[in-house]
Amino acid sequence: MNLNFPERLMTNSPMRAFLQKNVEGPRLRAMASKTRYPVCLELGCGNGRGVRIIMKLFGAEKVTATDIDPAQLDRAKNRLGPFGDKVEFRLESAMDLALEPDGTYDAVFAFGVIHHAEDWRKAIREICRVLKPGGEYFFDELLKGFLQSPPVRAATRHPEGGMFTAEEFTGHLSRTGFRVADRWKWDGIWLLGSAIKEAAGCGTTRCGRNERKDEGR
Repeated sequence: MNLNFPERLMTNSPMRAFLQKNVEGPRLRAMASKTRYPVCLELGCGNGRGVRIIMKLFGAEKVTATDIDPAQLDRAKNRLGPFGDKVEFRLESAMDLALEPDGTYDAVFAFGVIHHAEDWRKAIREICRVLKPGGEYFFDELLKGFLQSPPVRAATRHPEGGMFTAEEFTGHLSRTGFRVADRWKWDGIWLLGSAIKEAAGCGTTRCGRNERKDEGR
């Protein structure tokens, strides 16, 4: 879903830039199983800061940057102009990556994006689909306990379908074709980690079956 004004303000703020560059990026780099990830996808690229981190820390040679907000995509295009054709921009939802073929990417990055999705399990299914076998998903998410706190609810609009605990999130990854390689959790507030798509992958049938089980819990 699109961000409201306070969320957009925070997303484009110097504080968010500092955390992404000096905390989130380096911590995810330390969790990575490989030295380089040549072909990468970033979901919810915002103003383009994440692409710079992916290029610098993860050895990306080509990044597809997606967002559902045309204004944010325009900001990213302006920021990332010097990268030329190393970055491709697409107006896409994390829940429906219709322009991305199966098994395309060495890594998928989502810096605080999946908790904005109306159906986070559908987004995970799409991430798994577009990753190559052995590809890696780097996640960085705010958790249900924080999102449901009164101050956050008053200032933001996060969909119920994007809320999860750390255990729900990593458990679902494990049931849908991923091996959670590493994770870091700060109370019930923040979760970062990496998950590797197993060779068998997560075919549509398998993902759909496990999503239905999760929804019945």
